[in-house]
Amino acid sequence: MHTGTFFLSLAEKLVRHPKRIVFPEGTNPQVVRAAARYAHLRLGPVVLLGKPDLIKRQAKIQKVDLDRVMLLDPVHGQDRQMFVDHFRAQEGNEKIKLNVIHDRLSDPILYATLMLRFNQVDGLVAGVGAYSGSVLRPLIKMIPRLPQFSRISSATILECPDKTVGDGGLLIAGDAAVVPTPKAEELAATAVGLAALKLQLTGRRARVALLSYSTKGSAAINEETKKIIEATKKAQQLAAKIGIKADIDGEMQIDAALNPAKAKLKAPGSPVAGRADCLVFPDLSAGNIAIKSIQQFGNVRTYGNILLGLRLPAAEISRGADEEEVLGVAATVGLLAVEYRKLYPEPSAPTFNRNH
Repeated sequence: MHTGTFFLSLAEKLVRHPKRIVFPEGTNPQVVRAAARYAHLRLGPVVLLGKPDLIKRQAKIQKVDLDRVMLLDPVHGQDRQMFVDHFRAQEGNEKIKLNVIHDRLSDPILYATLMLRFNQVDGLVAGVGAYSGSVLRPLIKMIPRLPQFSRISSATILECPDKTVGDGGLLIAGDAAVVPTPKAEELAATAVGLAALKLQLTGRRARVALLSYSTKGSAAINEETKKIIEATKKAQQLAAKIGIKADIDGEMQIDAALNPAKAKLKAPGSPVAGRADCLVFPDLSAGNIAIKSIQQFGNVRTYGNILLGLRLPAAEISRGADEEEVLGVAATVGLLAVEYRKLYPEPSAPTFNRNH
């Protein structure tokens, strides 16, 4: 199977600091194959959620072994009562019916989110067989947010065969999954989130372009372009405030961001133009269409969506993701777990009253 340079670079680092990943969709064929490879490569232990007999049947069909893979049925999970107690405390209603809670905890994505929240796993990858909202809602509600981010967003990693693009062929783009119509401060947070992600994955400084249909006032100034200009300033300020070293510039057309010749004409003197390795889309429509177009027509491998702004690493992966993307996203989440432990203190342990 094809394994890209990006994945190999992650695996080389992660094998020294293995991290446990939970996959709620434990019977999905792509997930079973990717999880088995993740464990076989010794990147860390794996937890597959679902009925164990069904997972084993799928593994047999896919011709993979499940060594170093834990199979867990959320309906009979040993920590279910602890999760029930936490769920009741979080809802703020001691009288919430137990059967309602148990029904909700039978949802593997919710159960996996609580495993992540209680530090029983290091990262979560979900979405291959679910709508994005089903993955995002429990994560947004139950995983603490980093204080500098007003709202979570997402990143897609692109591995381009043309090594002159981005940083040796590596591009990181966002947001293509979470925020439909971002405000200036939300675009700024995405820009800084992408820069931080690039630094965490590569150790190198990011060059971030905030994209528009104009470059440096080439089109008439209106509310849309003003928002990008404002977002650029806010991103530069936020990066300086929290100590993320990055070059950030906008507003910028995508050819000016990536093509050195176009950059000389459209944005001479920009520290980013022609050399951008992180791209901020102006809204969800632009981002989603661009990423899906690349996946459909381009010879580019993509890994996404990595969630930005959460205190614990997770990914909401596309329903169209193949085995390679699932594996690459899992490795990305695993490596972020290593880096998050260095950068951020552990979230405080959830508290609840056991005396019901």
